[in-house]
Amino acid sequence: MIFRAQYWVVYVFCSAMVLAILFRIFYAAISLASIDKTAFLAFPLTVLIPALAFFFLAGRKNMASKEGVLMQLGSMIQLLLIVALPDFALYLALGFPVVFLSVELFETRVPEVLRNRIEQRVLTC
Repeated sequence: MIFRAQYWVVYVFCSAMVLAILFRIFYAAISLASIDKTAFLAFPLTVLIPALAFFFLAGRKNMASKEGVLMQLGSMIQLLLIVALPDFALYLALGFPVVFLSVELFETRVPEVLRNRIEQRVLTC
C-alpha cells in the first residue's frame, strides 16, 4: 500500500514557506541597507539550504508507510520553523530527532480513534 500527504496539506506548508522566504528576503534587504551585513551574508545557509530541503520533501509523493509520510510532514514543519525563526534555527536544527520521536509516540500512544481521524484528514492511500 502506498501513502501520501493530502494535497491541501502540502499546499498550505508550501505557501507558508514561500511567505517565510519572502519575509527573510525583505529582512536581508533591510540589513543590507544598514551597517550590519550578517543577515545578508548568512542568507544562503539560513534560508536557501533549508528551503531546498523543504521543497525536496514537498516533492516526494509516495511513501511505503504512514510513519514515513508523518515524518515527512514533521520534517517540513521543522524546516519551515528554521526559516521563519532565525534566532532559534540552531536549536530547531538540533531538534530533528524530536520530530521522529513524536511521530513514534503518535503511532504508539495516541488512542486509535483519534489517530485514525487525524490520519484520515492528513493522509491518503
